[in-house]
Amino acid sequence: MRQLVAYDSLLRHEGDMKQLTDLDVFVRVVEAASYATAAKALGISRSHASRMVTALEGRLGVRLLHRTTRRVSTTQTGQTLYESCAPLLDALTTAESRAASERDDVVGTLRVSAPAQFGLRYLAEPIVRFQKQHPGLDTILDFTDRKVDLVAEGVDVAIRGGTVDNPSLVAKRLWPIQIACYASPEYVAQHPPPTTPAGLVGHRALLFGQSALPRQWRLQRDGDEAVVTVNGPLMSTSSEAIVIAAKAGLGIAYLPDSVLSDAVLRGELVRVLPDWAAPTMHYWAVRPHRTHLPARVRLFMEFLSGLYPNPPWSQVPAAA
Repeated sequence: MRQLVAYDSLLRHEGDMKQLTDLDVFVRVVEAASYATAAKALGISRSHASRMVTALEGRLGVRLLHRTTRRVSTTQTGQTLYESCAPLLDALTTAESRAASERDDVVGTLRVSAPAQFGLRYLAEPIVRFQKQHPGLDTILDFTDRKVDLVAEGVDVAIRGGTVDNPSLVAKRLWPIQIACYASPEYVAQHPPPTTPAGLVGHRALLFGQSALPRQWRLQRDGDEAVVTVNGPLMSTSSEAIVIAAKAGLGIAYLPDSVLSDAVLRGELVRVLPDWAAPTMHYWAVRPHRTHLPARVRLFMEFLSGLYPNPPWSQVPAAA
């Protein structure tokens, strides 16, 4: 097998820009495991992306990718090339971004996704403020509880709660959240609240359909942990719909304090099992891993990092 040519040596040969473009397309195809998805992210046609990778294979004299009708995967040689080139391409685009960020103007389109209710309550106004600070910027906000595909949908930054276990994403931890059980005073008056997590089994649970396991509620107290399987009359992919149902007395909700804090402070919801809560989680700002990081994305990530040093939702007492 022909020895792979190092990326930095490729740049010393004629046609440097062509080599760089081919490698960049190759890296994006590997990360997306799809010609179509990579081509869309790069703004080129699928056939053009395929020709670029084929040309790279011809120049190196090795096969880099296995192609099937559904998925693209690397050969052993292709994986070695990817692992060698991806960090160097990333470093190069980072250097370009830093140079571009020295300009006074931040331009282009910034696409942001965030959970619906949380986004409207805590992010809409700050993002508008960020927009006003950078008038050359166009911002597209997608407030949805659906977990978007950042690469396929062209999203620059997504705000997500819980855990981030996708290695193709770069995640920056932002703000803590605590998930616990809440119900309306009306529901508590009609249904004596449980004294232990096991008692939730006999109650009407309001299920958040975007959770990985919506029927399994995990709670901790002083080192003790319980995982309870619950059932109830309503499941929704909208956290706002769950809050509405809880306030109406339909059952018990298991949601983050960032979603329920306003209703708790108004007395519309009360904490059930106040000594018990899920392990502390966080909101994260995530972005695609191997993408050019424009100044607008870098500055927005920095803006989010300083947005809530003391999150207002975390000030709600357990027995409010």
